[in-house]
Amino acid sequence: MAIFFDKDPITGITQYYDYDPTTDEHLIHSVQETDSLIEKLKQARNNPDIWNKGVKESWVHYASIPPIIEMQLKAKGIDIYNKDQTKELLKEINTNYPWLKTTTKNHG
Repeated sequence: MAIFFDKDPITGITQYYDYDPTTDEHLIHSVQETDSLIEKLKQARNNPDIWNKGVKESWVHYASIPPIIEMQLKAKGIDIYNKDQTKELLKEINTNYPWLKTTTKNHG
């Protein structure tokens, strides 16, 4: 049974400690509430004026990546801060995290 371990007040990431006696493994599980962010992204996706305004002003907000997803991407070998991995990052977002996007368009 997992027990509370820590909560980061800035990111909202909560960590739980667990121990599996059958494998003798100590585990830390990280979770983050992302419902409000996902709802804002959904609203942006459903409002093409936001995307069009960004294009007119030479910028676009393609996606938002919460810290918990950043950790998952890092585990997959994708560093969101490495500009040499942008193509790989965009492919991963388009394929496995489309709900993080502010648009229905694909970039990559």
